Amino acid sequence: MGIPFGRYELLRKIAAGGMGQVLLARKGAEGFEKLVVIKRILPHLVEDEEFFTMFIDEAKITMRLDHPNIARINEFGVENGVHFIEMEYVSGEDVRRLDKRSRMANTPLPLGVVIRVIADAAAGLDFAHKAKDSKGSPLNLVHRDVSPQNVLVGFDGSVKLIDFGVAKAAGRAQHTATGILKGKFPYMSPEQADGLDIDARSDVFALGVVLWELLTGKRLFKGENDLMTQRLVKACQVPPPSEVEPSLPKAFDAVVLKSLAKDVKDRYADAGAFRSALEDFAFKNNIPASNSFLVDFMQALYAERIAKEADPRSLEEDSGLTDLDAGGLPKNAQSPTIVDRNRQAGQVFPAGQSSAHLTEAVGNKPKSRAGLWLGLGVVGVLLIGVAGFALKGRGTTETSKPPEVVAPVEPPIKKVELPTVVEFLTFSLTSEPAGAEVELGGDKKGLTPLEVKLEKARLPTLLKVSRDGYEPFQTTLADSTDPTVAVTLKKRVAVKGPKPSDIKTTR
Repeated sequence: MGIPFGRYELLRKIAAGGMGQVLLARKGAEGFEKLVVIKRILPHLVEDEEFFTMFIDEAKITMRLDHPNIARINEFGVENGVHFIEMEYVSGEDVRRLDKRSRMANTPLPLGVVIRVIADAAAGLDFAHKAKDSKGSPLNLVHRDVSPQNVLVGFDGSVKLIDFGVAKAAGRAQHTATGILKGKFPYMSPEQADGLDIDARSDVFALGVVLWELLTGKRLFKGENDLMTQRLVKACQVPPPSEVEPSLPKAFDAVVLKSLAKDVKDRYADAGAFRSALEDFAFKNNIPASNSFLVDFMQALYAERIAKEADPRSLEEDSGLTDLDAGGLPKNAQSPTIVDRNRQAGQVFPAGQSSAHLTEAVGNKPKSRAGLWLGLGVVGVLLIGVAGFALKGRGTTETSKPPEVVAPVEPPIKKVELPTVVEFLTFSLTSEPAGAEVELGGDKKGLTPLEVKLEKARLPTLLKVSRDGYEPFQTTLADSTDPTVAVTLKKRVAVKGPKPSDIKTTR
């Protein structure tokens, strides 16, 4: 049995962490039901201005992008104090899991399937890069986090880009501070890893990394820690795919390597040119790379799962939900859900609408930190589907709360609450240059390199690394953060002015 959440019925937990949740949900009246994905942030994080602004930015940016290769954001709203985004549901798998499953089944992804997936992802990127606002001005959008986890492949052959949460765009409210790198190190371009200005060609490079890894089954840039990975990216030494996987045609090396050129001037001019190169190669070499070919492959690889999940009752099996996942105010709260819903939920902001509308919709952020502080780590924003379902007609009223909603508290939550059980996590902190001061939650801990031991229950917490002459670095440590944290500080730009030696101190 699902859990009511305003006008939605929560069905399954897709991902969860210390920042929020990604949930499969059903909406609509009986006979007109539809599966969607609800992405929520925990109530106490509304007070975290940077995180909350990034959440709103993702909604504003993606609502402007209406393209078949980009997962749509349908609505932004507030339900009983919980801010959420309603997103398109993709019944399928992300590319990382798809590649892993195919290799475990001893059926590596055919070259035509890889070309189709990457070409469609490039089409979505090209549209995003060239998108304009309501006044016709370019958004100059760069995704900055193109990776296998953020490319979804549907069982129907659709390919969708997701997670524009760290995208760079003109007019964006939240900007990246100097020295802070956003994205995943193994999929950064050399210029992004250097902290330089980036454009659409940085995303082309990241998509090229995904292509190279799908072809070879190897990781291209993956060091022992983030610092080593960053150095590998900057060096940008890329072996031709056919040297790693001899079954690949050598003629395809040039197509792949052009996307991975270290100098941006040597790459494809845009994602559209990358897509054309992929499709031209498939056409000229008679490689099956059609959408129907992709559909046939997905249907065969996931036949058992598709058949099982075609039964709507499978939605209620191992959902991972408890009554606590209803979110919002406590059960005995006097404020009815309908207050926030009438004010916020149901408002759809079409593509091109100004940011002022979204700002107005979320301007009155709740001051209370009520809600569950799960402390389970940064939310993995994967909109992985669980298959297309023949939905069983069933409606839920806003006030109904079936007995099945009440469930025992899960063991992990009990362990957090027991005072006798204290779980620690150890983080190894390094910086370039070394000798930088480390602050955790406002408390000074020492100089890098440094190893710190933190209570898991106290995460997430703010990490600040600073040194004289360099721009400070800030990020959030959570229990899902890599235990090895490598920071590259950027030199502070000197302010021109008279030198102390030039100031006369005598008459």
